[in-house]
Amino acid sequence: MAGATTTALGRLMERNVTEVFGERDPGRRKRAIAELYAADCAMYDAEGESIGQTAVSDHAGRILDEGSPGFAFSVVGPAEVIHDLGRLRWQLGPPSAPPVVSGMDVAVFANGKIRTLYTFIETPVARST
Repeated sequence: MAGATTTALGRLMERNVTEVFGERDPGRRKRAIAELYAADCAMYDAEGESIGQTAVSDHAGRILDEGSPGFAFSVVGPAEVIHDLGRLRWQLGPPSAPPVVSGMDVAVFANGKIRTLYTFIETPVARST
């Protein structure tokens, strides 16, 4: 049974990238958050904290509003889950070009939903010639 549970939790993380942080429509984003996140959720990144589902939605909306309209989030490989902790790598950029930003989400799960999300940003390093 643990295998099915970890697979389902991994899918939550993958859906989070596309249905929350990739969703420009606030109504659809809020519905996805209600499905994926616990009511008392929290999200932490370099910009600070977002406590509660509304704050997570607002934060995702700001990220999308500040980014380029053609940029899209995509998952880099499957999520990995051990017990109640998961990690997932993602990238952001134009669909037909190298990513501009990449990162990793670390999620703590409770009752089959994301309870806490930590996001680490990795800016691509320029190669020296």
